Amino acid sequence: MAITTVVGASGQILAVTVDGAQAHALASQYSSAIAGVSGLTSYDLVPGGNSSPSNASVSQGVITQGGSYSITGDVAYVAAGSYAPTDTLNGAVSIDLSNDTASNIKLLTGSWVGVSVQAGNQNGVFIGGVGNNTFAGTGKTGNWNIATGSGNDTISGTDGNNTIDGGTGNNLITLGSGTNVVRSEGQDTIDGSAGTDTVTLLGGSSVVTLGANATVYDTTYANTVSVGSNGFITGGSSSTYFATGTTATVAGGLNDTISAAGDFQQIRGTGNSISVDGSLSFLNGTGNTTITAGNATMFGASGLNAQFDGVSGYSLFVGNDGDEAISAASSHGVLQAFAGTGNTTVIGGTGADTLVGGTGNATLEGGSGSANLFALNKGAAGGNYTISDFGSAAGNLMALYQYGLQNNGGLENVLSNATVAGGNTTIALSDGSKITFLGVTDLKASSFNLS
Repeated sequence: MAITTVVGASGQILAVTVDGAQAHALASQYSSAIAGVSGLTSYDLVPGGNSSPSNASVSQGVITQGGSYSITGDVAYVAAGSYAPTDTLNGAVSIDLSNDTASNIKLLTGSWVGVSVQAGNQNGVFIGGVGNNTFAGTGKTGNWNIATGSGNDTISGTDGNNTIDGGTGNNLITLGSGTNVVRSEGQDTIDGSAGTDTVTLLGGSSVVTLGANATVYDTTYANTVSVGSNGFITGGSSSTYFATGTTATVAGGLNDTISAAGDFQQIRGTGNSISVDGSLSFLNGTGNTTITAGNATMFGASGLNAQFDGVSGYSLFVGNDGDEAISAASSHGVLQAFAGTGNTTVIGGTGADTLVGGTGNATLEGGSGSANLFALNKGAAGGNYTISDFGSAAGNLMALYQYGLQNNGGLENVLSNATVAGGNTTIALSDGSKITFLGVTDLKASSFNLS
């Protein structure tokens, strides 16, 4: 909390109490601007109607007592505070700018009880100091920069372009149809559906409802955020996100809960729960993750442990570096999965899935569906592979590509050198790959697809 001083009427020093870093920065700019205005006329305002001095080229209205003030004429600056340097203005202040003809106006205010401002169609700056402040700009056309302190403020932006910082209180911020930038330091409720909005969340536990083309930077935790079509969210921690439009993206995030009505993209999330009605693009996710989607294209990352339910259609999983696991045991679609370079576990679902080993070790399970295809490609294999349910469903096949085993009795030679032990069969391939078929002791050439 700090005192900002400006020269008031008759040369008296007006002291305005402000708190909050953004509000204080703007207050300092106001003070500097006033000091540099040539020919400025400052005059005391009284409750009721006030007109600018007729002989003033630039005027500043000064408020030192509570009450309702209506300003007419060309008044470019308004300051509300106290002439006693150690005191802060007490008493509620209401300022109506509807008839102020200045094209740009700056207000610096501080009252323990709070200040209410009714904007006109001008552009402006409102610095709301201590107290619970209100800014009413609904339906107006000007562009405003608004910063308040630690009070519980109510801010209704104009249909112009607004920059808003509500301070650290519990604020209610309503946005108009322009391009708006909000810095949320408190536990705020932010509502904007008509404009193009960018919101940065710094305080946590806020509720944000925005429309199309919104951008939200969630730097904290436990926020609830809704965006429309083409929305973009930088994820926080333990937050809840709703994407209500045709497409949206969340980048990052830890232990977040995400719901999307259309298509959706998740980038580099950790331990999130994702439910998508449309198509999901999942890129480099990790941690204990739950995914439900109409269909999905998923690229994993080290440490991913995913539970996946593809409601319908075809889905793709591609492993990356490090240890990863994906279970589609409850999935109702078809999964094609490519294991990565680490230790990978893939469990298919109810469809006829295709599970392909990578260069690392992999455990592959076809799931409850039949006619699953397990595959290795020479040049992209070389690990130890376990197929846990090869003999449990009709039509399962093992595909060996680019090994040349279809020539010169190659497959027969591999099978004749197989190792059968403990009820399992292991075969070895020319690139060092080893495949163990659990529960299978009578492996046949007809179970292989060669090329």
